[in-house]
Amino acid sequence: MNKTMTILAAALMVCGTGVAMAKCDCNECYQKRGGGFMEGEPQISTVKAAMDMADDSMVTLQGKIEKRIKKDKYTFQDATGSMTVEIDKDIWNGQTVTPQDTVVISGELDRDGKHAKLDVEQLTKK
Repeated sequence: MNKTMTILAAALMVCGTGVAMAKCDCNECYQKRGGGFMEGEPQISTVKAAMDMADDSMVTLQGKIEKRIKKDKYTFQDATGSMTVEIDKDIWNGQTVTPQDTVVISGELDRDGKHAKLDVEQLTKK
């Protein structure tokens, strides 16, 4: 019985408006369901706000990639602070980005205790 209730609870995940995500049409729910048409631009957040968000939150940031830390990890900075971002090589889509370039990155926040990094799923050079 408990296993059935857990499965039902997971299937009926609700968004911040209290609507079942499968029926909700807000941009955040579209992203969590894996894509689709979104009306308008994603809402750009800040590094400071992202650092307070829950694990697995979808985040869009605008700023600069300051430096490469190692392999696919970089330091990203906006006017409110900096954080580590992970950008796999296929995300670059042939774009060359320097520390002087402004980019918009979107991805999933990966929180490990007090530390958070953004697993970038999309990068656009402005």
